[in-house]
Amino acid sequence: MIFKKRLKTFLMALLFFAAAGSAFAVEEYVSAVYKEIDIIFVQKADKDLENILRQNVDDKYYYLMENYTKKKVRRLIIDNEYEFAMTAIYIIIDNNIDGDFEDEDAVDLYAAIAEAYEIQRQYEEDQQKKALAEAAKKEEEKEKIRTSVEKDYNVTTTAEGKTVYLSSKDERSQNYRWNANFGMIDFGVTTAKGLTKPLMDEGISLDVTYEYTIPKAIVIGGDLFFDFKFMAFNNGPMNFNFEIAPKVAFPNLSQHIFLRLGFSDLGILKSRDESVLARNKELAQNQDALYGNVVSPLVGIQFSNVKLGNVALNFDANYLLSGLISGDYQAMSFRGNLSMPFAELEKVKLVFNFGARDTLLIMKSGGVENHLSAILGFGVENVIR
Repeated sequence: MIFKKRLKTFLMALLFFAAAGSAFAVEEYVSAVYKEIDIIFVQKADKDLENILRQNVDDKYYYLMENYTKKKVRRLIIDNEYEFAMTAIYIIIDNNIDGDFEDEDAVDLYAAIAEAYEIQRQYEEDQQKKALAEAAKKEEEKEKIRTSVEKDYNVTTTAEGKTVYLSSKDERSQNYRWNANFGMIDFGVTTAKGLTKPLMDEGISLDVTYEYTIPKAIVIGGDLFFDFKFMAFNNGPMNFNFEIAPKVAFPNLSQHIFLRLGFSDLGILKSRDESVLARNKELAQNQDALYGNVVSPLVGIQFSNVKLGNVALNFDANYLLSGLISGDYQAMSFRGNLSMPFAELEKVKLVFNFGARDTLLIMKSGGVENHLSAILGFGVENVIR
């Protein structure tokens, strides 16, 4: 009896350990399949996933393998990797078609993934279109800048194929200067021997300057001046005066000192008709005053565009050769003005202009005739970058 009892206990223990060993073997096998599925999902190997599920479709633990695969699919959905998630779910569905049941959970999951994938695809497509549009816009802006730069700079290509932009192509933008000043108030005072009181008149004027630099060689240019005194006081005559003077400077000596050669109206006491002299006995009796429209050659020196802070100074002194030719008088003229900018645009700046002009005649007999004009106006000049 004791022997039979011990034998029964031994056989039950043996069956228990055999069953435990079998259960352990099953768990080990499923774990091995899980590891293979892990590798498949890392490598996105759809063929390997299809093979391993098909090989184990009849296994009684297949549902565990399938559930593990679905778990991996859900992980992909969280990571927005919809494409392989759809492939994996489709393999699960296809693997069950030959079976006796339909995996409704897998079908629903596939539909959800397909919808999410379409949303993501549409979003990515919209983002791509937006990125392409922005890239095209930036490229268009670059092209505009490149075109603008190529207009202003010389372009060359290095041996390595790189594009290099050299010095400005439009060198004139740096090498020329111009300004035009309109004198809204051009007030003149004339004094001469024999006049008990000065003659006064008022009008308008225009003063234009242009200078062009040939680098390391020469600066050439010219000055034009016109004024018209149309309001006369003290019986003085109306006056129209002008000056035209080409000029030259040598940058190696100075960029601002010019030699001038040209022609100038002396601005002397001119009688436009006999009625003016009849109205002004002083003029008629003044033997030292010159009459007539005298235009004289001139030679002079000029200081041009000398910067005093934000203000530009221009000054010139000229000798008028007509007096030397006639021998009756000596004539000189002087001009000075200050230009003060008050507004700057892209290519030009606006300036206030304060100036004075004076023509001095010293008669052979000792008389002196002086024509002084004070000019107040505004002007415009180019901006040099």
